[in-house]
Amino acid sequence: MLKKIFPNHKKLLKLAELCTVVDQETGKAVPFNLLDEQKEILREMCENRMCIFLKGRQIGCSTVICFLDAVYAVVNPGTKIAVVADTEQKVHGLLDRVRDFIVGLGLHMEISNRAKIRLANGSEIHALTANASKGQEQSKAGRSMSYQMLHLSEIAFWPDQDAFGALTASAGMSAPIIIESTSSGPGDLFWQLWSHTNNFKKVFFSVESHTAYRDDPKLLTEDQITRGEELGFETKEGMAWFFRALEDRFSGDLIKCLREYPQKPEHAFQSAEGRWIAMTSPILKHTPYDIDIKIFQERQNNHFYSVGVDTSGGIGKDASTIAVLDKNTGSLVCTYYDNESTIDELAEKVRKVYELYAPDHVCIETNGIGQATSQACRDKGVPVLEFKTTEASRYTALLLTKLAVERTALGGPEELALECADLHIDRNEKFAGKKDLCMAIGFALEDAKRNPVMVVREKATNVFDMTRHLSSAKVGWKGF
Repeated sequence: MLKKIFPNHKKLLKLAELCTVVDQETGKAVPFNLLDEQKEILREMCENRMCIFLKGRQIGCSTVICFLDAVYAVVNPGTKIAVVADTEQKVHGLLDRVRDFIVGLGLHMEISNRAKIRLANGSEIHALTANASKGQEQSKAGRSMSYQMLHLSEIAFWPDQDAFGALTASAGMSAPIIIESTSSGPGDLFWQLWSHTNNFKKVFFSVESHTAYRDDPKLLTEDQITRGEELGFETKEGMAWFFRALEDRFSGDLIKCLREYPQKPEHAFQSAEGRWIAMTSPILKHTPYDIDIKIFQERQNNHFYSVGVDTSGGIGKDASTIAVLDKNTGSLVCTYYDNESTIDELAEKVRKVYELYAPDHVCIETNGIGQATSQACRDKGVPVLEFKTTEASRYTALLLTKLAVERTALGGPEELALECADLHIDRNEKFAGKKDLCMAIGFALEDAKRNPVMVVREKATNVFDMTRHLSSAKVGWKGF
């Protein structure tokens, strides 16, 4: 059973009412009126000893955890609490917030400076930086003292990522550990803690969940509404704020905007620059069909399939691709890849794939030349679901492929492995490198997500069935 760490949620809310915070716009002290996200953080910490909070910018996460730092110091005499950030300026700002809460609670401080606060009950709050001093390879954080609570802020940006291990090793087995951070992309310590299985409770706050991030939905265009839905937004007010921020703060750079204001957890961990898919997909053995169609698994009874098609001009540069996904297993079962096929040739390949796997329809990108491919497929009797790609839908398709390869080790042809190695984010934070098959796979994955397999349980045999001994509906209750 979890040992009680903080006062219960209602008591914490009452204590918060005694405090004030500095209004960021006016610089004046105002009552500490908790936002919904801040209330959720208090609730989670009442129920869990170790939490990771993945957040966007300016939602008040670090402020309410500074409040918890103060409360823990009060209710646990003689404890030492470490507040750790990546720079001295940030950690001093956090310690100042803790100090303000202690004052608001009417408590006396025996020591109060930029590095430490000491209360009359012997508890201490220390400000530490995960940044090595000049001439040192590592910071001193966690290497000279033991702590009974850790507040680790913006861990994704710590210059000394090894400080995390030193700090957690110095903490007692019952010590609360609170991590709150925005993301700096994949591959770092924060990404590993969030992505891997561990004992941390993981809580994500989307940009849309923050009630301050709202704007007039009348500002939205039809294209922005479509893009917003593709990114996972549910309210037009949230979409309107996001797209205004996209243009005003990020000059239309979608990847950078989503990293700072994520709507889904995976949005936060996109690389600012570098390889898009962190691993190379396994290359599977295949059986050739009609020369250049690669079959990894033939059609299975009672299985359902999604087909994605990405069209090129057939002039030797970008490739036209087809990807067939088994919706029951999530595996790639068939592909086609060619950079010289004409529209008619591609449509004929689509027809043959359609006959092989009998999907409900095929998903075809219809921007530009794709419109002609769509019509050519219809002329051959293939039902088509059109995908009009925008920047947002293109991002979504590539993100789905990335997650499939990284999380489920999605395997396929050599072309997919080469694209995994080549596709990257350039210094302008734009997609660069080959991505044709990745796009087709993304269309198929999106279709499978929108039209999932509905599994109907088979009726068990040789099992007692009560309904056989009940009367029919026509007889009624008296007939039982």
